[in-house]
Amino acid sequence: MKRGTQLVCLLLCAALLAGCVPAKQTEESVTAPDSSGAAVDFQSSPEPVLTEQALSEIKALGESPDDNYRTWYEIFVYSFCDSDGDGIGDLQGVISKLDYLQNLGITGIWLMPIHPSMSYHKYNVSDYYAIDPDYGTMEDFETLLAECEKRNIRVILDLVVNHTGSDHGWFREAVSYLQALGDGEPDTAQCPYFDYYNFTREAKNGYTQVPGTDWFYESQFSPDMPDLNLDCPLVRQEIDAVMAFWLDKGVAGFRLDAAKEFHSGNADKNIEVLSWLQETAAAHRPDVYLVAEVWDAFSTITTFYQSGITSIFDYPFGDSGGKIITVLRNAGNAGTVSTYATALEKANAAYSGANPNYIDAPFLSNHDVGRIAGFCSGDALKTKLAGAMNLFMSGSVFVYYGEEIGMVGSGNDPSKRAPMYWNADRDSGTTNPPPGCELPDSYPFGSLEEQAGDDTSVYNYYRQAIAIRSAIPAISHGQTTAETNLNKGCVSAFRKSCDLGECIVLMNIDFSPAQVDLTGYEGWTLAAKLSADGNAITLDGAALTLPAFGTAVLVPAA
Repeated sequence: MKRGTQLVCLLLCAALLAGCVPAKQTEESVTAPDSSGAAVDFQSSPEPVLTEQALSEIKALGESPDDNYRTWYEIFVYSFCDSDGDGIGDLQGVISKLDYLQNLGITGIWLMPIHPSMSYHKYNVSDYYAIDPDYGTMEDFETLLAECEKRNIRVILDLVVNHTGSDHGWFREAVSYLQALGDGEPDTAQCPYFDYYNFTREAKNGYTQVPGTDWFYESQFSPDMPDLNLDCPLVRQEIDAVMAFWLDKGVAGFRLDAAKEFHSGNADKNIEVLSWLQETAAAHRPDVYLVAEVWDAFSTITTFYQSGITSIFDYPFGDSGGKIITVLRNAGNAGTVSTYATALEKANAAYSGANPNYIDAPFLSNHDVGRIAGFCSGDALKTKLAGAMNLFMSGSVFVYYGEEIGMVGSGNDPSKRAPMYWNADRDSGTTNPPPGCELPDSYPFGSLEEQAGDDTSVYNYYRQAIAIRSAIPAISHGQTTAETNLNKGCVSAFRKSCDLGECIVLMNIDFSPAQVDLTGYEGWTLAAKLSADGNAITLDGAALTLPAFGTAVLVPAA
């Protein structure tokens, strides 16, 4: 992060000895320039305010480098913000919300596919070099990149190379060739596109017949998503050119869709493709950021890290069956809660053992799974702490749009991708629901507009949690180990250590307050307080009091 922006974060978020409280409740407030140079009055902000007492402690922590350890925000453009009134979200709508994202603390954006496609979700790409007309123009995209750069927000694109759309020119050429071929044998010299896909005369599971022929093509997801032959050198040349095109535009990298299905059921070949993608992208941009979707168990993700890929989404901690939700569902059960810190340590050791340069990619929910607030049954305390558990993991953390206001959504895919709930009247930029979307009767915590002025809202909790993450670099960059002396009862405690410093995070995963004895930690100071229920987090001598679902961060005293 740039020094000026980081200083603002330090001023803004000092999760302080005075506590993570609204500015209006403190005796002193601070006005500092934002990234554009304009004045920001923190007295009207729900963020914690700097106190002189804490300044030296926060400054001693150092400064986060401008690297790929970021707080990313996943955007489904279709459902995010409509700028032109046609009911479909667009790139200009995203541009109009960049100040909102910057204020939230977001430093990276993942855009779900933005290329022309026959579907609403656009995962069946018909042209890798264009912008879908529903979303805008190439000029709109270039403007988005320029505006993001002003705010130190990086952008990654969804790169769908497991398959194309069935209306892609490559596939249309191959199909036309086979339909005209008759009983003859294909010749790639006549039609190189035949080798771009996996054609066979054998009917298999996951294959679809080419109309008017005895040929079949692999289509593991859908007949309108023919699988690419990633062993084909020409296909790899095409992918290389696509990555180069968008990296030259200024994108920071790519999210790699369906990486486990490049060669379904063959981990070794999938790992080889990921290695090639990482090396090829890095040849164009050395600091490129790639994050792969490997929707599988802990052991599989660990194995896939052997590819050298930068990041893999941490499914063992996200989604409804992940460690975070499992622990929250058992809140108050010391036997389960105590396993959270040890699970973080185990994952860190395994992933770093497979790839010492890995950057974890934690998330709670995304466009393929039910939303996190639904997993928490609309419980505000659990929803808040789930956010902190995610945001206080190391690596590049991902937040799904609407997660910061506790949106719910489950069932079919469109229902997980409902319009961003900007305001209760659903005007001013709100999109139409995607086809097949079933909106809930109501959202448990209200719209962004309703939450913005409430210091106790899920939204303002997320702002505080992200601010703390930004202010203490060890949270995002540190190697994680369970803090055995403090990881007791329903308090989960873990240490983060790196060359930027270290910290200890303590979370009370219980509906009752907890007392933590900090005897032996006299060299540490309480730097951050994050209260889920509004009750105070206090330190009296060596006695730390954490209210229900409260979080505290300790750092070494300056």
